[in-house]
Amino acid sequence: MDEVFGIIGLVLIIIAWLPEVVQTIRTRKSGMKKEFIALYFCGSAFLAIYAWQLNSVPFMILNGLAAIVPLINFYFALKGKERF
Repeated sequence: MDEVFGIIGLVLIIIAWLPEVVQTIRTRKSGMKKEFIALYFCGSAFLAIYAWQLNSVPFMILNGLAAIVPLINFYFALKGKERF
């Protein structure tokens, strides 16, 4: 029962991220500064490791995914509108 609130929060945050990630992929342009993206990734990665140490599955998933989102933005920040 304790993890139910964590799972609900996880799902809501993922739903909130989806439109932004889809827009970044479609436009092939990130609206974020590279410095912010790097800090966001590092912070999320450290939080994922911390959640793993605590054995908190919802936070491991959330922070693992939170580390992937800035990588997508960073890729398109470097590539710009260049096509594959």
